[in-house]
Amino acid sequence: MGAGGLVLVVASSLPTVLIGQALAGLGGALITPSSLALVSHAFPDPRRRAGAISAWAAASGLGLAIGPVTAGLALRWWTWHAAFWLNLVLGALAALVALTRVEESRVPGGRPDWPGQILGTAGLALLIYWLIDGGHHGYTSARALSSLTGALALLGVFIAVELRRDHPMVDLRLMRDPSYSASLLLAATVLFGFVGVSLLQVLWLQRVRGLSALEVGVQLLAEFGTFIAASVAAGVLVRKWGPRPLIIAGLLLAALGAGLFATVEPGDTFTAYAAALVVFGLGCGLANAPSTALGVSHVPPGREGEASGTVNAARQVGAVLGTSILGTLMTSRFTDRLAAGAKNPGAAFTDAVGYAAGTGAAVLVAGTLTGVALLALAGRRAAVAAYETVG
Repeated sequence: MGAGGLVLVVASSLPTVLIGQALAGLGGALITPSSLALVSHAFPDPRRRAGAISAWAAASGLGLAIGPVTAGLALRWWTWHAAFWLNLVLGALAALVALTRVEESRVPGGRPDWPGQILGTAGLALLIYWLIDGGHHGYTSARALSSLTGALALLGVFIAVELRRDHPMVDLRLMRDPSYSASLLLAATVLFGFVGVSLLQVLWLQRVRGLSALEVGVQLLAEFGTFIAASVAAGVLVRKWGPRPLIIAGLLLAALGAGLFATVEPGDTFTAYAAALVVFGLGCGLANAPSTALGVSHVPPGREGEASGTVNAARQVGAVLGTSILGTLMTSRFTDRLAAGAKNPGAAFTDAVGYAAGTGAAVLVAGTLTGVALLALAGRRAAVAAYETVG
């Protein structure tokens, strides 16, 4: 991540920027699941682990809150390159802490699953390409259909390979437990909404309200600050109530916040949409860490690190799908409105953002209901197993 930041500091062309972002993204992809696995390993007690994961989620929220503000400050008083010096500083500090203070953990006999890594990445990349490109050129075009066919073929082979490996990147056999499957779905749903709707908010604030990068970052503190506070509160509440009520309540609150933002008007000021930001941040903060903790708690002892990686993979897939699907819906709607003769681009863009945000709210509700159904199925199976054992 530091190397990517260094490339971005000296970048003078778009290809160089893309290389720097790719390096930084690769670093982030290595850091996030590893940090979650280390937290899970360090706290074997489920209740203490849930609190630690909440602190982990709050720290990620803190980064989300600080990032836009520091970037806005850099754009206002220096150049955009200056924003990436922070990558170098934080990368060095994090490496020092990791090497001196963090206890290592390994899966006995574990080794890299390169076939699974390559097949899974290629399949998901083609699927995302189909979602984005199909929104612009039609989902039934020859290019779109060939992308979808390739994605399904690669993901099918990925499933077959993972089921045969002793140490798979994603142990699909764990998904036989409906509770574990529900945790993956709920974790993906949280990030789908949080990242996807946040993207819509940023675009609307910049393009319709005409705010600078710094002003956008400051206004979004209402959402990210609430997200941090809710993540901390979730670490306390999960010990008393368990993760399920917090996840359900959080997702429904997030859906409400997304729905409120879907009603925004072109001339609205901060006071008109502040409640939407706060409610959305509150809901995502309450659901984020408990949905991760739920997945780690439903695996055999000693496999918490593996489960953490899988849950985090589900989170990242949800985030990518959120930006891809909601971003594509917004772009397509905006293009259609302009083609239909819309005379006010700001109103047309606001309508497109509202349409995509409303879709995000619907996905949050649908994911919640499906997760609740899977958890209920797990409860019935457990009850039947207990009855048969007693009998």
